[in-house]
Amino acid sequence: MTNYGKNETPTGLAPSSDSSEQKKKKLQAGKGLMLFIVGIAALAAFLYVFIAVYGIFQSS
Repeated sequence: MTNYGKNETPTGLAPSSDSSEQKKKKLQAGKGLMLFIVGIAALAAFLYVFIAVYGIFQSS
């Protein structure tokens, strides 16, 4: 992950008028949201595999 300086803006993003503290809070919230979504996806994948394995064993 690239660390940008205080006044640097990544390419393709408009400059933000948020303070440094607000930027840190938004970054942390974004990471938390991403982890939540990944957790839900992992749970769904586990449930899918569990149901498939359960179905295979019940049919035999």
